[in-house]
Amino acid sequence: MNGKRVIAYFLLTLISFKMLASPFVYLDFELRKEFIIKNLCENRFKPQLHCDGKCYLAKQLHKVAEDNAANEAQKQGENIKKVLEEVFEDSTGQQTSPFSPKRITFSVCVFKPNFYISDFSLVLLQPPAFTA
Repeated sequence: MNGKRVIAYFLLTLISFKMLASPFVYLDFELRKEFIIKNLCENRFKPQLHCDGKCYLAKQLHKVAEDNAANEAQKQGENIKKVLEEVFEDSTGQQTSPFSPKRITFSVCVFKPNFYISDFSLVLLQPPAFTA
């Protein structure tokens, strides 16, 4: 029971670090503000602009936001790829495209929705015949 609690606290800590990336950037900026103003600020040679390291802070926040966006886009791409692989996989394990002629055959597929043409749908989707 104690091991599960340690694992839970460890995972909670990891999630907290992910969520608190931006506040850590602000904290780092506030703790090292004098050093950043003197050494890292782009406008340190132009004191009339009163930048005071805000350019460095903006760059760091932009970097964190880009990293988060890239990670999210990569995760979404992997999830979409996984779903498409699960949906369009034949029982033989071969990948098929939803637009390939192979999709019109009467084979058993792994996925639940039935997108194949059957005799019933051909009879059902015909216009009524008028006899005169």
